[in-house]
Amino acid sequence: MNAGVTSEMVAASPSTGPAATKRKPAARKPAGRKTASRFRKFAGGEESEELAAAASGDVTTTQANGDANSGGITAALAGLAAADGQTVVQVPVLQTAPHPFNDPDRSKPQTGDPKWDELVNGARANGIKVPALLVTREGFLAERPDLAHAIGDDAEYVVIYGHRRRAAAIAAGLATIPAVIDDAVMDDHGDLDAMTLENLGRQDLSELAEAQMFARYSELGLSQRAIAEKLGVDQATVSRRLSLLLLAPEIQAAIAEDAIRGAEGAALAGALPYGPARSWQKKVEPTQSTDDRRSEQLAAFALISDRGMSPTRAAELVLTERKSREQALAAGVEIVDPRERFGDSFHEHRLFEVSDVDLASANVVGAIDPGQGTLVFYAVDKPTDEDEDANESAATLEAEARTAAQKARREAGKKLVTSLPPREKLVTYFIDQYAYGVSALATSAEGWRLAQAYMRLEGLDATEFRMSAQNGDEKRRSEIAWACAVAGYELAAADDSREWGASDLTYLDLLSERAGYRPTAWEEARIDAARRELRTPADR
Repeated sequence: MNAGVTSEMVAASPSTGPAATKRKPAARKPAGRKTASRFRKFAGGEESEELAAAASGDVTTTQANGDANSGGITAALAGLAAADGQTVVQVPVLQTAPHPFNDPDRSKPQTGDPKWDELVNGARANGIKVPALLVTREGFLAERPDLAHAIGDDAEYVVIYGHRRRAAAIAAGLATIPAVIDDAVMDDHGDLDAMTLENLGRQDLSELAEAQMFARYSELGLSQRAIAEKLGVDQATVSRRLSLLLLAPEIQAAIAEDAIRGAEGAALAGALPYGPARSWQKKVEPTQSTDDRRSEQLAAFALISDRGMSPTRAAELVLTERKSREQALAAGVEIVDPRERFGDSFHEHRLFEVSDVDLASANVVGAIDPGQGTLVFYAVDKPTDEDEDANESAATLEAEARTAAQKARREAGKKLVTSLPPREKLVTYFIDQYAYGVSALATSAEGWRLAQAYMRLEGLDATEFRMSAQNGDEKRRSEIAWACAVAGYELAAADDSREWGASDLTYLDLLSERAGYRPTAWEEARIDAARRELRTPADR
């Protein structure tokens, strides 16, 4: 008998008590049973309350950690335990260790959480009412010998159910905690089942904690479909959560802090997986565990968080830039910042077609198009008119650059429409649009369609979308009006029959300031030309 367990409470059967002999590891089953219901009564919360209430015949007064009059829950659960051949004992709380699979946050004080404060105060006043479920150190290590380091040298028991109760007992200064000790829960990975099913019912369970749980089942050989069926969750959810484990720690931290949505993180991991190969991956990339891949993933994350790009677009841009740099390195072309190298007239040095002879010369440098990630070339010496005339494909390349810029702007426009300016600024933009003729485009059929696409309201037809603008409240009308304004700006900028002017500069400024957009090299040239045209003669 362990000296720390009160002797009067050790009437447990030989297979379940604290002095139980080391059991032979149970045979493994790929899709083992879920946690047996006889253990669920120790999970805590409403389920334990209801079971205890049913056993005591009083559903209205039994509470897990209420006032002194609610102490009957311990007796009720003890009775249920006895019926299953289990015994409630008092165990020194410092001789217990959290299960290594449990979310670490469940075993820590949760300062500022009213429910946590209530739990600790209740424990301090009345003790812990719902017994924890423990296994002996020997029973735990018989099934999971590789986790000896995770429970420490001093732990005599490992917690299965009751991590928050254990933490509350320690915070309240209690010496012991009521518990049932039953190594049988370890059969068929029952400890994993127990904590998984308990945690899946928590509203505060993080996506990353879910991912770790699903990963442990995958490591046992279960497919994603089998995991979903076993736990009663959607297979797509299992897949998305597992993807989060293929993210750099910095991005996982951002998800935990709600700086990026889990769905965005999963999409990024799907496009640029980082980390060691995982059993659930359909395709393992040779470079996914390299420092270069980590850098690429972090660069894509910055584009998502700072510029509002979609994960797919951000990954595409990062991969394109990598290929461009590899291309420049192979060709021996220096990568420069064209504005720093050539000044505001850098676009006049742009080459739309470069031969191998040109690349071999010292007269060509390269740059990475900030909006597309592609490699663009500049002549160290400004090209002559004859050089430009000789470039037969310049018009084609110009059209391609225009199309690529439009695609990038419209991607950023989705974020811009969600960033509604202050009312006074909004009015100024509307006035300017009327002055520059952009409002006609904003309220055209194409403007309404683009605004609807920006707001991701594809489920409505055009008439329903317009009616929602007319019948909504002021906030809704403002949101739709702003989306139409952004659509008007975009349609004007995309019109290849006109040169850019003041409205286009306003639009690009809005994209940069409110959506984190970086103009492409093609757009930079148009911006510079528009600014030169708008200068007064005295400024030129």
